[in-house]
Amino acid sequence: MSADRLPLFRDARRARCHVRQIAMYVCHVVLQMPQSEIANAFERDRTTVRHACCVVEDRRDVADFDVFLEAIERSVASAFAAQMERDE
Repeated sequence: MSADRLPLFRDARRARCHVRQIAMYVCHVVLQMPQSEIANAFERDRTTVRHACCVVEDRRDVADFDVFLEAIERSVASAFAAQMERDE
């Protein structure tokens, strides 16, 4: 791999990591899934899920990111509301 492509590869990897962290956070916060179940679903360790939740929570201090995350949380809650009501 050439040196000029390394930053692009790193940026793409970082973006995938952030998306996965947000997904883990939403599963835990919105869907109330235990971290061990999330870890199994994402084929990661439970401590990785805990770290992801901490990273996303820290990023919520940025107003734009917080607005973005609130929209995702609303969408997920809405999408799973019918399923959650059936399970109760």
